[in-house]
Amino acid sequence: MADTDKKEKRVPKTIFPQIEEEILSYWAKNDTFKKLVKKTAKGKPFVFYEGPPYANGRPGIHHVLARAYKDVILRFRTMQGYAIPRKAGWDTHGLPTEMEVEKKLNVHTKKKIEELGLEKFVETARENVFEYKADWEKMTERMGYWLDLEHPYVTMTNEYIEGLWWVFGQIARNGYVYRDYKVLPWCPRCETSLSSHEVAQGYKKTKDTSLYIKFPVKGEKNTFFLAWTTTPWTLPGNVALAVNPKAVYVTVTHNGEKLILGKDRISSLGEEYSGGEEKRGNDFAGMAYEPLYPTKEKHKNAYTVIADDFVTTEDGTGIVHIAPAFGADDQRVGKKHDLPTLVTVGEDGQMKTPGYAWDKKIFSDANAIITKDLAEKKLLFKKEIYEHDYPYCWRCKSALMYYAKNSWFLRTTAVKSAMQKENAKIGWHPDFVGKNRFGEWLRENVDWAISRERYWGMPLPIWTCASCDSHEIVSSLDDLDRRAMPDTTELYVMRHGEATHNKAGIVGPATPKTDKKNQLTEKGKKQAQQTARALKGKIDVIVCSPLKRTKDTAHIVSKELDGIPVEVEESIHDIDVGDYTGKTITEVNKIFPRETRFATPFPNGESMRDVRVRMMNNIRDIITRHKGKRILVVSHGDPLWELYAALEGKKEEDFFDSWYPNTGEVKKLRLHNWPYSFTRGELDFHRPYIDNIVLRCPSCNEEMHRIPDVADVWFDSGSMPYAQNEKFWAKIKSKTVGARDIKKTIPYPADYIAEGIDQTRGWFYTLLAVSSLMHLPAPYKNVITMGLVLDKKGEKMSKSRGNAVDPFSLFSLYGADAVRWYFYTLNQPWDEKLFEEKDVQAASRKFLMIFWNVFQYWDGAQGGVSVKKITRPTLTLHDWLYARLHEVTREVTEYLEAYDVVRAARVLEEFVGEDISRWYVRRVRDAVKLGSKAEQQEIVYVLGDVLQAAATLAAPFTPFLSEAISARMKKSGSVHESSWPKNKTLTVKEKTLIKDMKEVREIVSLALQARTQAGIKVRQPLASLTIRTAQYHIEKKKALHELIAGEVNVKQVLFDAKMKEAVRLDTVLTPELKKEGAFRELTRQIQGMRKEAGLTPKDKIILHIGTDEKGEEILSQYEHDIKQGVGAHAIVREALSHQLFMKTSLQVDDYYFEIGFVKR
Repeated sequence: MADTDKKEKRVPKTIFPQIEEEILSYWAKNDTFKKLVKKTAKGKPFVFYEGPPYANGRPGIHHVLARAYKDVILRFRTMQGYAIPRKAGWDTHGLPTEMEVEKKLNVHTKKKIEELGLEKFVETARENVFEYKADWEKMTERMGYWLDLEHPYVTMTNEYIEGLWWVFGQIARNGYVYRDYKVLPWCPRCETSLSSHEVAQGYKKTKDTSLYIKFPVKGEKNTFFLAWTTTPWTLPGNVALAVNPKAVYVTVTHNGEKLILGKDRISSLGEEYSGGEEKRGNDFAGMAYEPLYPTKEKHKNAYTVIADDFVTTEDGTGIVHIAPAFGADDQRVGKKHDLPTLVTVGEDGQMKTPGYAWDKKIFSDANAIITKDLAEKKLLFKKEIYEHDYPYCWRCKSALMYYAKNSWFLRTTAVKSAMQKENAKIGWHPDFVGKNRFGEWLRENVDWAISRERYWGMPLPIWTCASCDSHEIVSSLDDLDRRAMPDTTELYVMRHGEATHNKAGIVGPATPKTDKKNQLTEKGKKQAQQTARALKGKIDVIVCSPLKRTKDTAHIVSKELDGIPVEVEESIHDIDVGDYTGKTITEVNKIFPRETRFATPFPNGESMRDVRVRMMNNIRDIITRHKGKRILVVSHGDPLWELYAALEGKKEEDFFDSWYPNTGEVKKLRLHNWPYSFTRGELDFHRPYIDNIVLRCPSCNEEMHRIPDVADVWFDSGSMPYAQNEKFWAKIKSKTVGARDIKKTIPYPADYIAEGIDQTRGWFYTLLAVSSLMHLPAPYKNVITMGLVLDKKGEKMSKSRGNAVDPFSLFSLYGADAVRWYFYTLNQPWDEKLFEEKDVQAASRKFLMIFWNVFQYWDGAQGGVSVKKITRPTLTLHDWLYARLHEVTREVTEYLEAYDVVRAARVLEEFVGEDISRWYVRRVRDAVKLGSKAEQQEIVYVLGDVLQAAATLAAPFTPFLSEAISARMKKSGSVHESSWPKNKTLTVKEKTLIKDMKEVREIVSLALQARTQAGIKVRQPLASLTIRTAQYHIEKKKALHELIAGEVNVKQVLFDAKMKEAVRLDTVLTPELKKEGAFRELTRQIQGMRKEAGLTPKDKIILHIGTDEKGEEILSQYEHDIKQGVGAHAIVREALSHQLFMKTSLQVDDYYFEIGFVKR
């Protein structure tokens, strides 16, 4: 079932998709999820964090896996009464988004991006992040994953980024932020450094050519140091050779040449060589050699041998070529020995080696050319294919290189032990992931390279001073204001005095042409005069809109302020309401509600966003024009209201709670040192807007400018426990709480999270790293890890391969519950899954269909029965069924509390499939049809009671089916609002009954096997079944004998202490037994015909049977039983006519029947 653009129309395989659509409508109509959240709001908190996905790609089947495991635990805990915040989240920044934008804009290098314009690139990124948001939300809703999608945290929002800045600032205060020149993993295509956890996600098995290279010893003819490398492209950057100081090195002779290498590595030469002179590595320290590719510049200490302990003689030749620009060890020893760093490759991966054949070639392509050159110079001893794990970019899949750069780091090594201690407290599922995979990752921890040389991401809040080389880390918008360069510019805004349209309550004109008759009222003139008097000595220049009411107001103010000049600014006029000009405000608000006006313009007019953009841009121009002055802007209500809200960085939904000017009112606006997008007229932390913000250096008072880097995108999601909580930020800003109050102020830590196992190198790690850097305990207590979902051949799914699975197609065919149940029962969540559609169908049949069929059986059975509550069942079978229900309830509860979803689901599956359907229902079918009224009432009540309990237990797993069954059983309210059943301690009697019934079922199984071996159908009654007393201990429990007799179809159950076999059947068929067998076979045939005809249990028939004298004996003896068993009103003994609804013939041993019927 490939995920293709041309969707194949397929017919649903079951009734469940239709049922689920009905349930979705029911939930939506009744606001079930919101009601549940409200109902449990005062419960004990259970904290859950949603790992944020990207919405710029379609969701796949593996996303259903993770969401299914999240939802089952959350539903379970909610039914236990816990209050659970289920805030959705969206990841938006970083290379995943940037790469999609590059494709859309057809720009694939940083140079091209910068030629296009950073703002264009970033704005496109903003538009692209939610391209498939509707698909994600639809999938989340369709699969029954209850999540608060209306109030998600979004990593690109201003409030979230300010939260990230605060987190970064806390880490900096703890002393864990620093800058250094280090060799880092570098993607030449993306032109950015990567962190160790990003690199860990992109390793591939690669075959490369390794070289054994001869470095000529200076001053010694035909003598060479033999070094080994897998990266020939680094050789132009070589400045030294390194040996182990204590290792033994030997000089061997080959074809008249002397080769120096580690004694332990002679075998690497590939031939038999006899060793010559031996020396310790230290003896070679300081020896000079001829450079392979000399540079024009002379470099101190270059091209000599150095001794360092990092060199081993376990591989290669025991001699390492050193290029400090391209290796961490190389750089370390380079610093130690004061070696030069030759950067012979550019950030774009192109060689920077003028004059050589490989100049400007991509580094990986240069390998073959350099190898050929060495061979021509007779400096290549040999080459061989070398298979190893090589890192590739986790997003673009390009081969990485290790590259020396100035970067910013978080000192995670300083909190390594803290992370390890916290990790030991986390409940990992499975346990070995925490101990091994994650534990080993922490043991090998390196400092987090946090800076990225890219564009779309959280801008690192680091400002540097070019004058004194100091730096400042900013934590908030308030910091930007506090640290701004001095500026004496002041901005006052004033709404015009009352005009005639204000008094009339109509929408005012927005252009000078339509404004000619609109005058200031006397009240308006007085308002202008009063305001002007309050502004004396505070204003240098007045700027007004071109409309008459504002110009008149401005001139009144000017006159009061001794003739201060008035400028008319054309673009700060009132909002243009187009066709609505002249209508009453009440009328306009009714037709066109205010909250819709941001995105939707007035007919032939403007939207509120249009107004905001022009006001922000014009105010910027006015301030630029009159910098250092005290400016009064006279404009209109809506434009000034929007200007104020935009300058204060308010979200659109908060505009309506903002200041709105009365006529004649003046307000001094604060000119923040904040980043604004003037394209959208709003606050925006992103580049390039933040790059324009200048701060004052506290050391030398000169200007400080922000570094151009953005943060590693994993810092966004790793900080989500803190950055997502807006109430926390309000308290932080009001200084009512501090960093130490986090645990008391926000939901922290998470009781539960669940994501793919790859997140041990991603989100699981960054969550723990950030919390440790903030000196906080682990941010999660329990985690379930998910394995990969592969195709049936074990290959990774992808759209390009044509093996991707569309979850929506599966939902349409089998229902979401079927997909969920498949994931809950196939294998443990962390195991790989070889996905086949038939397995989803099988999972559905194994549980959902059985559950539904049992419910339908109950529904049919209870139709004609007056059901009364049974306080004490009379049937042993019912005592056992309740005992099993109590046992299953305890087991499912304990497994879910231990986050063992699979075992919980399998227990439930066995209970419904084996205990209820294949055992209980089989045993009560005859009683439902033929039993007494009291017996029928008891069966219907008990089965209904147990089914309702089973639906409650299944609700977290299969929310749709459970809701459907519960609703059809006429239970008021949603099953998901039910309280989770409490565990009941099994009594001794219940435990004994469960044990005994297990023996009964084992006996029945053995007896049925004996029937099969004897070739006797179960419908044929037998005289007796004998059971070995020594093996089974139910001889005195007569009620259980009846169950065995009924299931095995024998007249007597006997016990024998001396027999050897476990059970023995009496297989002798008497005439009476044969006659009863024929009756049962006849009944079964008629029941099958009824089913084929589509009749319900309530439908009555007129049965026609034609037979001979022998058959008549059976009809006479069993007529009453036949009528009851097949729902016949009457039996007509005659040859069959053509008018009958169904007809067939049946031969059973010596008995022959012709059967037909019509519906009564």
